[in-house]
Amino acid sequence: MASSCYHAVARVTPPGDEAAFAVLKGIEMATGGVPMVHVADLCHAEMFVAEEEAAAGRYICCSVNTTIAEIARVLNDKYPQYDVKTNMLSGELLETPRVCLSSAKLIGEGFVYKYKTLDEIYGDVVEYGKALAILPN
Repeated sequence: MASSCYHAVARVTPPGDEAAFAVLKGIEMATGGVPMVHVADLCHAEMFVAEEEAAAGRYICCSVNTTIAEIARVLNDKYPQYDVKTNMLSGELLETPRVCLSSAKLIGEGFVYKYKTLDEIYGDVVEYGKALAILPN
């Protein structure tokens, strides 16, 4: 499993991988949020920019700016069978992102995200985790 997917399911894997959770927590603390994008959207964005004649410079590819607390709530609501730990979400974790990455330049060029919500992004991540037997069926 790609490390980004592994860290993304850190709150879901029984009993919860604390090292992977620490990576997410580090990202949130250092950047003021957890920027997310589905890997398919990332690949499509790279191809889009490569094929777009007017494209120049750097592009940010982020379809959702979120927090660990929001991720845990979405996962707990959508996948109650995994008993996502939401009791560890108080204290230093953010309720809303302090900083939001903007894909305005990419979108302005005409790119459209296919996966625009945590629900849509995590559906494939959880299925991928099941296929690799990291998550139970």
